[in-house]
Amino acid sequence: IAYAASTGEGEMVTRKTGHFYSMTSHARGGIFFAPGAKTVVDMGGLYVRAIKVDARGKVLDYKMTGQCASGSGQFIENISRYLGLAIEEVGEISLKADKPEVPSGICAVLAETDVINLVSKGLSTPNIVKGINLSIAQRVVKLLGALNAESPVALVGGMGMNVSMIQAIEELSQENKKKQMEFVSHPEAIYSGAIGAALWGGFRYYVLRQKNAAILAQ
Repeated sequence: IAYAASTGEGEMVTRKTGHFYSMTSHARGGIFFAPGAKTVVDMGGLYVRAIKVDARGKVLDYKMTGQCASGSGQFIENISRYLGLAIEEVGEISLKADKPEVPSGICAVLAETDVINLVSKGLSTPNIVKGINLSIAQRVVKLLGALNAESPVALVGGMGMNVSMIQAIEELSQENKKKQMEFVSHPEAIYSGAIGAALWGGFRYYVLRQKNAAILAQ
Protein backbone atom coordinates (compact mmCIF):
# COMPACT_ATOMS: atom_id res chain seq x y z
CA ILE A 1 0.00 0.00 0.00
CA ALA A 2 1.58 3.25 -1.17
CA TYR A 3 -0.79 5.72 0.55
CA ALA A 4 -3.42 5.20 3.27
CA ALA A 5 -6.03 7.98 3.52
CA SER A 6 -8.37 8.40 6.50
CA THR A 7 -11.38 10.58 7.26
CA GLY A 8 -13.88 11.16 10.09
CA GLU A 9 -12.65 9.57 13.32
CA GLY A 10 -9.83 8.07 11.25
CA GLU A 11 -7.51 10.81 12.47
CA MET A 12 -6.85 8.49 15.42
CA VAL A 13 -5.60 5.72 13.11
CA THR A 14 -1.82 5.46 13.50
CA ARG A 15 -1.07 3.75 10.18
CA LYS A 16 -2.58 6.43 7.95
CA THR A 17 -0.48 8.49 5.53
CA GLY A 18 -2.85 11.45 5.30
CA HIS A 19 -6.10 12.54 6.96
CA PHE A 20 -8.89 14.44 5.20
CA TYR A 21 -11.64 16.47 6.87
CA SER A 22 -14.98 14.66 6.49
CA MET A 23 -16.69 17.55 4.68
CA THR A 24 -13.89 17.57 2.10
CA SER A 25 -14.21 13.82 1.67
CA HIS A 26 -18.00 13.79 1.33
CA ALA A 27 -17.88 16.65 -1.18
CA ARG A 28 -15.46 14.69 -3.39
CA GLY A 29 -17.38 11.45 -2.91
CA GLY A 30 -20.61 13.20 -3.86
CA ILE A 31 -19.13 14.32 -7.16
CA PHE A 32 -17.89 10.77 -7.76
CA PHE A 33 -21.43 9.41 -7.34
CA ALA A 34 -23.13 12.32 -9.15
CA PRO A 35 -20.81 13.96 -11.72
CA GLY A 36 -22.03 17.46 -12.50
CA ALA A 37 -23.63 18.04 -9.09
CA LYS A 38 -23.21 21.61 -7.84
CA THR A 39 -24.32 20.91 -4.28
CA VAL A 40 -23.66 17.91 -2.05
CA VAL A 41 -25.77 17.23 1.06
CA ASP A 42 -23.98 15.03 3.59
CA MET A 43 -26.77 13.48 5.66
CA GLY A 44 -24.84 11.67 8.35
CA GLY A 45 -25.30 10.24 11.80
CA LEU A 46 -24.40 13.42 13.72
CA TYR A 47 -25.60 16.32 11.55
CA VAL A 48 -26.53 17.42 8.03
CA ARG A 49 -24.27 19.58 5.86
CA ALA A 50 -25.18 21.31 2.59
CA ILE A 51 -22.00 21.92 0.60
CA LYS A 52 -21.46 23.97 -2.56
CA VAL A 53 -18.79 22.35 -4.73
CA ASP A 54 -16.95 22.96 -7.98
CA ALA A 55 -16.46 20.38 -10.74
CA ARG A 56 -13.56 18.75 -8.84
CA GLY A 57 -15.51 18.42 -5.60
CA LYS A 58 -13.70 21.30 -3.88
CA VAL A 59 -15.74 22.93 -1.09
CA LEU A 60 -16.81 26.49 -2.01
CA ASP A 61 -19.30 27.18 0.80
CA TYR A 62 -21.42 25.25 3.29
CA LYS A 63 -24.20 25.38 5.88
CA MET A 64 -24.82 22.78 8.55
CA THR A 65 -27.25 21.86 11.32
CA GLY A 66 -26.34 22.10 14.98
CA GLN A 67 -25.39 19.18 17.18
CA CYS A 68 -28.99 18.33 18.15
CA ALA A 69 -29.63 14.70 17.24
CA SER A 70 -33.18 15.39 16.02
CA GLY A 71 -31.68 16.53 12.69
CA SER A 72 -29.47 13.50 12.19
CA GLY A 73 -29.32 9.87 11.20
CA GLN A 74 -28.70 8.98 14.85
CA PHE A 75 -32.20 10.20 15.67
CA ILE A 76 -33.69 7.89 13.04
CA GLU A 77 -31.64 5.00 14.44
CA ASN A 78 -32.86 5.69 17.99
CA ILE A 79 -36.51 5.90 16.93
CA SER A 80 -36.34 2.85 14.65
CA ARG A 81 -34.89 0.85 17.56
CA TYR A 82 -37.75 2.03 19.79
CA LEU A 83 -40.27 0.99 17.11
CA GLY A 84 -38.60 -2.40 16.69
CA LEU A 85 -37.39 -1.72 13.15
CA ALA A 86 -34.06 -2.43 11.50
CA ILE A 87 -32.55 0.75 10.07
CA GLU A 88 -32.76 -0.82 6.59
CA GLU A 89 -36.56 -1.09 6.92
CA VAL A 90 -37.23 2.57 7.67
CA GLY A 91 -37.33 3.83 4.09
CA GLU A 92 -39.66 1.23 2.61
CA ILE A 93 -42.05 1.18 5.60
CA SER A 94 -42.52 4.95 5.59
CA LEU A 95 -43.58 4.84 1.93
CA LYS A 96 -46.80 3.20 3.16
CA ALA A 97 -47.77 6.27 5.20
CA ASP A 98 -51.08 7.99 4.48
CA LYS A 99 -51.36 10.54 7.32
CA PRO A 100 -47.88 11.27 8.71
CA GLU A 101 -47.52 13.43 11.81
CA VAL A 102 -44.32 15.47 12.15
CA PRO A 103 -42.73 15.39 15.64
CA SER A 104 -41.10 18.41 17.27
CA GLY A 105 -37.81 19.29 15.57
CA ILE A 106 -36.60 21.50 18.38
CA CYS A 107 -34.51 18.86 20.13
CA ALA A 108 -34.09 15.10 20.18
CA VAL A 109 -35.52 14.66 23.69
CA LEU A 110 -38.76 16.49 22.87
CA ALA A 111 -39.04 14.78 19.49
CA GLU A 112 -38.58 11.32 21.02
CA THR A 113 -41.24 12.17 23.62
CA ASP A 114 -43.56 13.16 20.77
CA VAL A 115 -42.93 9.80 19.08
CA ILE A 116 -43.73 7.90 22.30
CA ASN A 117 -46.97 9.87 22.57
CA LEU A 118 -47.84 9.08 18.94
CA VAL A 119 -47.34 5.37 19.60
CA SER A 120 -49.60 5.55 22.66
CA LYS A 121 -52.25 7.32 20.52
CA GLY A 122 -52.20 4.39 18.10
CA LEU A 123 -50.60 6.14 15.12
CA SER A 124 -49.29 3.58 12.64
CA THR A 125 -45.56 2.90 12.33
CA PRO A 126 -45.41 4.06 8.67
CA ASN A 127 -47.00 7.41 9.60
CA ILE A 128 -44.62 7.90 12.53
CA VAL A 129 -41.53 7.12 10.47
CA LYS A 130 -42.68 9.29 7.56
CA GLY A 131 -43.22 12.15 10.02
CA ILE A 132 -39.63 11.76 11.26
CA ASN A 133 -38.34 11.82 7.69
CA LEU A 134 -40.34 14.97 6.97
CA SER A 135 -38.96 16.61 10.11
CA ILE A 136 -35.36 16.04 8.98
CA ALA A 137 -36.21 16.88 5.37
CA GLN A 138 -37.46 20.29 6.53
CA ARG A 139 -33.99 21.00 7.94
CA VAL A 140 -32.32 19.89 4.72
CA VAL A 141 -34.51 22.17 2.61
CA LYS A 142 -33.87 25.12 4.96
CA LEU A 143 -30.11 24.55 4.71
CA LEU A 144 -30.31 24.52 0.92
CA GLY A 145 -32.22 27.79 0.99
CA ALA A 146 -29.74 29.42 3.39
CA LEU A 147 -26.86 28.28 1.18
CA ASN A 148 -28.64 29.48 -1.98
CA ALA A 149 -27.83 26.02 -3.31
CA GLU A 150 -27.57 25.23 -6.99
CA SER A 151 -28.97 22.18 -8.75
CA PRO A 152 -28.39 19.28 -9.24
CA VAL A 153 -28.01 18.24 -5.60
CA ALA A 154 -26.30 14.98 -4.62
CA LEU A 155 -27.67 13.36 -1.43
CA VAL A 156 -24.97 11.29 0.29
CA GLY A 157 -24.28 9.68 3.65
CA GLY A 158 -26.39 7.01 5.33
CA MET A 159 -29.68 8.91 4.99
CA GLY A 160 -28.98 9.35 1.28
CA MET A 161 -29.96 5.67 0.91
CA ASN A 162 -33.35 6.18 2.60
CA VAL A 163 -35.87 6.29 -0.27
CA SER A 164 -38.55 7.90 1.88
CA MET A 165 -36.14 10.62 3.05
CA ILE A 166 -35.29 11.43 -0.56
CA GLN A 167 -38.99 11.55 -1.39
CA ALA A 168 -39.70 13.84 1.58
CA ILE A 169 -36.94 16.26 0.52
CA GLU A 170 -38.27 16.33 -3.04
CA GLU A 171 -41.83 16.94 -1.85
CA LEU A 172 -40.87 19.85 0.42
CA SER A 173 -38.52 21.33 -2.18
CA GLN A 174 -41.28 21.34 -4.80
CA GLU A 175 -43.30 23.69 -2.61
CA ASN A 176 -40.73 26.39 -3.49
CA LYS A 177 -42.18 27.67 -6.76
CA LYS A 178 -39.31 30.11 -7.32
CA LYS A 179 -36.51 27.55 -7.45
CA GLN A 180 -36.99 23.93 -8.49
CA MET A 181 -34.17 21.57 -7.53
CA GLU A 182 -33.06 18.26 -9.01
CA PHE A 183 -31.94 15.66 -6.44
CA VAL A 184 -29.63 12.75 -7.20
CA SER A 185 -28.92 9.78 -4.94
CA HIS A 186 -26.93 6.55 -5.19
CA PRO A 187 -27.48 3.08 -3.66
CA GLU A 188 -23.96 3.22 -2.14
CA ALA A 189 -24.21 6.81 -0.86
CA ILE A 190 -23.11 5.72 2.62
CA TYR A 191 -19.57 5.21 1.26
CA SER A 192 -19.19 8.76 -0.09
CA GLY A 193 -16.82 9.86 2.70
CA ALA A 194 -14.54 6.84 2.33
CA ILE A 195 -14.45 7.12 -1.47
CA GLY A 196 -13.79 10.86 -1.27
CA ALA A 197 -10.88 10.31 1.12
CA ALA A 198 -9.44 7.66 -1.20
CA LEU A 199 -9.69 9.95 -4.22
CA TRP A 200 -8.08 12.90 -2.43
CA GLY A 201 -5.45 10.54 -1.05
CA GLY A 202 -4.67 9.29 -4.54
CA PHE A 203 -4.39 12.87 -5.79
CA ARG A 204 -2.03 13.83 -2.98
CA TYR A 205 0.05 10.68 -3.53
CA TYR A 206 0.71 11.50 -7.18
CA VAL A 207 1.50 15.15 -6.37
CA LEU A 208 4.04 14.03 -3.75
CA ARG A 209 5.51 11.47 -6.14
CA GLN A 210 6.00 14.15 -8.81
CA LYS A 211 7.68 16.45 -6.31
CA ASN A 212 10.01 13.68 -5.14
CA ALA A 213 10.86 12.81 -8.74
CA ALA A 214 11.69 16.45 -9.46
CA ILE A 215 14.00 16.60 -6.40
CA LEU A 216 15.82 13.42 -7.43
CA ALA A 217 16.23 14.75 -10.97
CA GLN A 218 18.15 17.73 -9.58
